[in-house]
Amino acid sequence: MNATIDRFCGLKEEMKNSLQFKLGLVTKTVFKKMNAQLVQEGIPVLAEQLPILMVAYFQEHAMTQQDIANVLQKDKAGIQRSVQTLHKDGFLKIESDIEDKRKNMVSLTTSGKFVCERIQALVIAFDNQVMGHFTDEERKTFISYLDRVAAVIEK
Repeated sequence: MNATIDRFCGLKEEMKNSLQFKLGLVTKTVFKKMNAQLVQEGIPVLAEQLPILMVAYFQEHAMTQQDIANVLQKDKAGIQRSVQTLHKDGFLKIESDIEDKRKNMVSLTTSGKFVCERIQALVIAFDNQVMGHFTDEERKTFISYLDRVAAVIEK
């Protein structure tokens, strides 16, 4: 019985220190903090919606919802729900594709562009606040480790 409990406790510690759990914890904490800052700034957008806005912001032309899903490597249904919410909130414009009426073309509204510029400033300030606790060398090493983890996972 004690051996089973010891194995379980060891597994628990191993899981707690796993890449998935650590990255999940950091992501959850970052999103929670970012959402609080967005609320404080009066920006009615969730941190989870930021990638969609930023993809639209950095594109020169309207994109389909499928294009956005592909860029973000997310499922189309999830992207569609967020696009609809951001459209309802006045940040995204949705128009039927002229050539293929089955496709929706998504682009930013003027309000969406304004919000993206404010969000960029918040993201940069947040990044500087967190990464300010690291030396330049530590920051470069940390980013290179994250890039390497992503590359290993992509293989």
